[in-house]
Amino acid sequence: MSRPRVRLVVTADDFGYCPRRDEGIVEAFLAGAVTSVSLLVNGAATESAAELARRHSIPTGLHANLSEGRPVGPARRGASSLLGPEGFFLGKMGFREAVAAGDVDLPQVREELEAQLSCFRELMGRAPTHVDGHQHVHVLPGGQTPSWV
Repeated sequence: MSRPRVRLVVTADDFGYCPRRDEGIVEAFLAGAVTSVSLLVNGAATESAAELARRHSIPTGLHANLSEGRPVGPARRGASSLLGPEGFFLGKMGFREAVAAGDVDLPQVREELEAQLSCFRELMGRAPTHVDGHQHVHVLPGGQTPSWV
């Protein structure tokens, strides 16, 4: 009797965060230690990371981010429940605390995630192979997963 084949998928996230991290991730992919990457579309090196992924045919997903850096969607142009006073996301704990307090406007979350997906498609010329969450923002206090994930 033959055993079912198991394929291990090792995804490196934060692709696009910075050039040095991206170089290490590509090196790990080329060595066979990493099988896919998750692109942070609001990272400092997003465009060069997308180019590396295309050049090396790396399976690439979206690393949805609601906790670090600046937004790519409509929130970047004004006040948002997702942002602190300086225009940056609230941070991992700040986001979780805001969700727990009921201070996060879910339509703003949807707008930002849709903008990140659109940005990914523009950068990569296709849909992501997968979607995961930066700093586990898709897991809310109490273990509840919202409908927008």
